[in-house]
Amino acid sequence: MEPNRDLPGPASLLAHAFVSMIPLLLLAGTLGACESAEPVDTKPRSFVAVDMPPLTSDRASTGGVSFTDYDNDGDADIYVTNGYDVSSSDPDPQANRLYENSQGHFEARTIEGLTDVEAFSSGSAWADFDNDGDLDTFIANQRDQENVLLLQEVAEDGTVRFIRRAAAKLAEDKGWSYSIAAADADNDGFVDFYVSNGGLSHSGVNFLYRNIEGNAIERVLNTEAVDSNHASGGASWSDYDGDGDQDLVVANRPTADMQGFKLSLFRNDGNLKFARMDESALPLDATFPMSVAWGDVDNDGDQDLYAGNLYGMANNLYENLGDGTFRVMDGGRATKDAGSSYAVTFGDLDNDADLDLVVANWGGASEIYLNDGAGHFEQVHSDAFQRSIQYASSVAVGDYDSDGDLDILIGNWPNHPGEGFEENVLMENRFADGNWVKVALEGDASNRSAIGALILVETATGGTTRQQIREVSAHSGWRSQGELTQHFGLGTATAVSKIVINWPSGHSQTVVEPSINQILKVREGR
Repeated sequence: MEPNRDLPGPASLLAHAFVSMIPLLLLAGTLGACESAEPVDTKPRSFVAVDMPPLTSDRASTGGVSFTDYDNDGDADIYVTNGYDVSSSDPDPQANRLYENSQGHFEARTIEGLTDVEAFSSGSAWADFDNDGDLDTFIANQRDQENVLLLQEVAEDGTVRFIRRAAAKLAEDKGWSYSIAAADADNDGFVDFYVSNGGLSHSGVNFLYRNIEGNAIERVLNTEAVDSNHASGGASWSDYDGDGDQDLVVANRPTADMQGFKLSLFRNDGNLKFARMDESALPLDATFPMSVAWGDVDNDGDQDLYAGNLYGMANNLYENLGDGTFRVMDGGRATKDAGSSYAVTFGDLDNDADLDLVVANWGGASEIYLNDGAGHFEQVHSDAFQRSIQYASSVAVGDYDSDGDLDILIGNWPNHPGEGFEENVLMENRFADGNWVKVALEGDASNRSAIGALILVETATGGTTRQQIREVSAHSGWRSQGELTQHFGLGTATAVSKIVINWPSGHSQTVVEPSINQILKVREGR
């Protein structure tokens, strides 16, 4: 068990009118050919830990890991938020680190205003908060330090720096902030911020900030999502009831004075007002939830919910029934295995057209679970995972090598300093062998990063039509983030019938018969 230290859907998309059809822009050069050097049927299927200094050799107490294309060149860079040196008697902050992706290899970069933040950092969220065409970040910091909103600026000569915004407002709200979940909660075209406070060893009231046209923020009060003092872990936004706005779930560590469920589910009623729905919508509370993830595990068109628990407890899976309520699902090994699951996230790891799971455990082996298509998960026997004891505090998935499958990045907050404890783990996916398509969105009436957009991909194979959905999200598990570009495995399908995009603005677009094994860039309304 972890020592006492401060650690860091709509049911039917097709009901919408298809108002436009747009051409596709294919990102040339970033993917290359999708063929392997050896035939797919002879390629060993495995997940392999990659030795890639400095990403996997830098030693620090990692709170969060995020895949982010900060330089907008079409590949997944990595930002790591670090806490404090576990070997020091007095907490000493460690520098956050940016690793720039160069054709599948990572180089440490020093960026003014981004890598020189002096703080006990825990998590970050990335999106275009000011809608100016580049990615910005919000960093959550522990130990009563102020959180940081950084907006990217690119000079005419290409020099990049990050500028701190709204510092005075954020300085008023210092806390033990562990994670940040970002979404356009009021559908005004700008991404807002929800900050979870407390974590494992403290408690506090969470913060909700409205983004005012990318120029200022204001704290939102007098709503149920921020009116309780809890020890909160991960939070996650999703339109679970399919009404066109972003709802919220928060995982809370149980305390003696806690009222209601530890999984706090808030329905968005508009105008930044939320109604608490957990006791009426969920049939059973989670035990010791720390991380939550939304995903359509049964491909029925709505978002299901998975909760990762601490202290040797099994995790929970809730099926969305499409009427605003959920039922408990038997998720196979994913709901039976005991662990201390700090971070959980979904992704189609084998490209077979359904969502799989990565569960990052503290003080044990992390796990990969493959979905049978109906929400029943079986464990992947991978030496790279099961023979490695990790102190995993975070996880994110992204296609770092641009080969069409999702790789895994695990951040470790160590129990002890030194070799074997403090290194983060990059797992290359050599398991997937199906076709795929990736969709990169750019909002216009919606927020520029298209956070909250819902994408449906339809295929037809052997006379059977199959649909998958993904929701663009600026958070993953606890304190981390996957790529904004959405990945869909296609399994044995050799073509996509259509892609339907429902934007946060309410607009809908359809792309008919796009090419596969490519990234498709789609701009709203064009």
